[in-house]
Amino acid sequence: MKQDLLLVLDAGTSGVKCSLFDEKCVLVDSTRADYGTVFPRPGWSEQPMEDIWAACCRAVGELLSRTDPKRVACVGLSGTMNGCVPVDEAGQALHPNIIHSDSRAVKELEEIRAVISPEDFYRLTGNRLDNHYTLPKILWLRKNRPEVYGKARWFLNTKDYLYGRLTGKPGVTDYSDASLTIAMDIVKGDWARDMLTSLGLDANRMPRILPGHDVSGRVSGETARLTGLIEGTPVAVGGGDGACAARGSGLHEPGSAYACLGSSSWVSQLTEGPVLDDKARVFNYLDMDGHSCHCCGTIQCGGDALNWAVKNLLGEGMTIPEAEAMAMAIAPGSEGVFFLPTLMGERTPYWNPNTRGVLWGFSLYHTRAHIARAVYEGIAFALNSCAGVMAECGIPVRSLMLTGGGAQSRLWPDILAALMNVTVRVHSQPGEGTSLGAAIAAGVGMGMFDYHQAAAYITAKAQYAPRADWQTAYAKTYPIYADIYAQMKPLFDRAASAGII
Repeated sequence: MKQDLLLVLDAGTSGVKCSLFDEKCVLVDSTRADYGTVFPRPGWSEQPMEDIWAACCRAVGELLSRTDPKRVACVGLSGTMNGCVPVDEAGQALHPNIIHSDSRAVKELEEIRAVISPEDFYRLTGNRLDNHYTLPKILWLRKNRPEVYGKARWFLNTKDYLYGRLTGKPGVTDYSDASLTIAMDIVKGDWARDMLTSLGLDANRMPRILPGHDVSGRVSGETARLTGLIEGTPVAVGGGDGACAARGSGLHEPGSAYACLGSSSWVSQLTEGPVLDDKARVFNYLDMDGHSCHCCGTIQCGGDALNWAVKNLLGEGMTIPEAEAMAMAIAPGSEGVFFLPTLMGERTPYWNPNTRGVLWGFSLYHTRAHIARAVYEGIAFALNSCAGVMAECGIPVRSLMLTGGGAQSRLWPDILAALMNVTVRVHSQPGEGTSLGAAIAAGVGMGMFDYHQAAAYITAKAQYAPRADWQTAYAKTYPIYADIYAQMKPLFDRAASAGII
C-alpha cells in the first residue's frame, strides 16, 4: 500500500487538532480533542501533560478509524511555544507545562539582568527579556520547586514532549522552539552556554536541537498500541506553532509575510537572519530549517478586542457578522472615531503592560456603526504598526497572506491592503496554517518536496489590491492613531503607579 499521507498533531492552547494531508498538502481529514488549562493562582497558567497526551491518543485513534494507518508516511508535530515542561530521563513530565500565557516568573528576570544587560541579551537571543518565555520559568522552578528541578533531565516545550512520548526518545527540540526559550544564541544556532553557566544552569539539561524536518525518530511499540499508528512510522521533530504557521502560510523567501488574525494577532516575515531593532520592538526566532529566521511583531489583543467590543459596546445579542456589516457601512476613517485595542497591555511596538484600551473621538453624532468600524480599523492599525517597525528596520512587507479566524472577514483584507500598500491574499484554508506547516516539515523530511516546492501548494481563496480612496483616508487617520498612545502613556503609567490598573 502506498504511504501517501502525513499525519499531524497540532497541540494548541485549548486542544489538539489531528489532521491528515496528502502529498500536495491538501487536507484529507481532521479531528480534534480538547483539554483544559489550570489557573492555580492569578497570572499562573498550567496544563497537565498527561491530559494532552491522552487527547492526542484519542484524536489519532479516531482519525485512523477512518483511514488505513499503513498509508501514513510520517507523523508531523506542532505545539504552543514559550512553555516549560520539566521531564525525567524517561520523558515523563514532572510538573504541568507552565504555558506561554503564564506570567509568574517576574523576579527571575532580575537574576538574568544581573549577568547580562537587556541590550546584550537582545543581541544574543534576538528577543526581549520577558517573563513569558522558558528561561525565567526554569529559574522559577529552581527556586520554587527544587524537588522538580533536581529530578529534571530536560526542559521541553509542548511538541517536544509529544515527540518523546511518540518515539520513546525524549530530549529533542527544533530550532524554532529552542530560539524562543530565550536561552539560545540565535546567531550561532546553539544554546547560549556562557549565559547559562553564569546563571548556574547546565546547558546539557537543555534538549538536543535538530531541524524540524528530521525524521530519524520512529513510532514506538507502546505508542502504536495506544494510537493505532504502525510501529516504526517516522516522526518528524516538527516546530513551534509560529514557525509552522509561517510555512503553512506559504512563506519561502525573504520579504514574504503573513498576518494571523486570532485572539492575539501578529505579522511575521521570513528573513535571512535575525533583525535587530534599536528599540527592541520586534522579536526573532529561527525557522525549523535552522537557517532562516522569522521576524515577528505581535499585538496582545486582536480577535479578543473585537469580541470584547461586540459583546460590551455594540449591543446585546450582536454577532460578529452583524458588527462587520455595520462597520462596512461607514467610510474609511470612521469619521474621526479611534480605537486602541490595547486591552491587556501591549507588545509590539510599545511593550508596556500598563496600556489599556482607548475609544476616542466620538460625539453625539456618532453611532454604534462608527464604533464598529473604529474597532476593525484599530486592530488593523495595530498590525500596521508592526509592519511599520519592520520597514524601519529595512525589511518592508512585500506580500501578505492572511490566516486565522479573522481571515474570514470581508473588511480586514481591504483595510490591511490599503495600510500596508500590498496585495493581501486570504489563505484557502485559514484555520489549517499551523497543521499545514507541520505537514510540510514532515514531507520535506520524507523527500516528498522541499520547502520552496511546498510553498507552491499553498493557495489563496481571494486577494485584495490596495484601494486608492482608502489609502488617501488612512494617510490622514493612521498618523493620529499612532500618536494617541504617546499622549496616553503618562496616564497609563500613573494609573498603574496608583494601583488603579
